[in-house]
Amino acid sequence: RLRHGRYTPPPARRAVIDVAKESLALMSDALDTLGDTYAIYGFSGDGRQKVDFLVAKHFSHRRSPRIWSALAAMQPLRSTRMGPAIRHALAKLRLQPERLKVLIIISDGYPQDKDYGPDPADHEYGIQDTAAALREAEREGVQTFCITIDPAGYDYLQRVCPGEQIGRAHV
Repeated sequence: RLRHGRYTPPPARRAVIDVAKESLALMSDALDTLGDTYAIYGFSGDGRQKVDFLVAKHFSHRRSPRIWSALAAMQPLRSTRMGPAIRHALAKLRLQPERLKVLIIISDGYPQDKDYGPDPADHEYGIQDTAAALREAEREGVQTFCITIDPAGYDYLQRVCPGEQIGRAHV
């Protein structure tokens, strides 16, 4: 590529996890500026008996280098078992005194795990379980936002988040 008579190398592709962590850092800065209470969690599935729920920041923690280190250390692990992670986050949100509760889910792909439903090759169970968990959040008055960093995300988010406005963003 030539720009102003000079070669400009194409921009380096960023890993999905780096885009997600950068998004979380920006949101954290905004929430700190507003004085809002928030938490940052990660999750990963490795079958029904092992769903990891990782903590970068609890609601009670103040911004610190430890939180930034925990966020920076988050890496992709195994599967995207969203339903249980959403339900666990809801349990944590229930304990918070604030009236307005928001759950923002940033994901790298569709909800799936090795035993997420009776047929491991069928991804429908994961989509339906995630949609059910989001409906549970809605019934509890929690506003939810699902952000996926997946080019195919538009297709399955329409089914995971029925009735929601779905948009596309290219990074």
